[in-house]
Amino acid sequence: MNHMYKQLMDSTEDLLYRVRIYDRNLEKSDEILQMDEAYSCVRQAFDTIDVRQDNSGRVERLAARLQQMRTRLITMMEDLLYTA
Repeated sequence: MNHMYKQLMDSTEDLLYRVRIYDRNLEKSDEILQMDEAYSCVRQAFDTIDVRQDNSGRVERLAARLQQMRTRLITMMEDLLYTA
């Protein structure tokens, strides 16, 4: 897997973990659970793709999905920290 995609995967996983930790009152637990499941699916898809082959379109779609997840996770983190 390309270093850039690996870094995107790892940073998204870390952000998801931190949002889980900060959601002490379980305000967003359902959405976090859904995002965790979606992340697992994306992670599995990334692991099965051979980037060297002609899968660049699929990789780009998965990367775009991860970026959308990161944006939502950052918004959730802001909401959780604002109320703390």
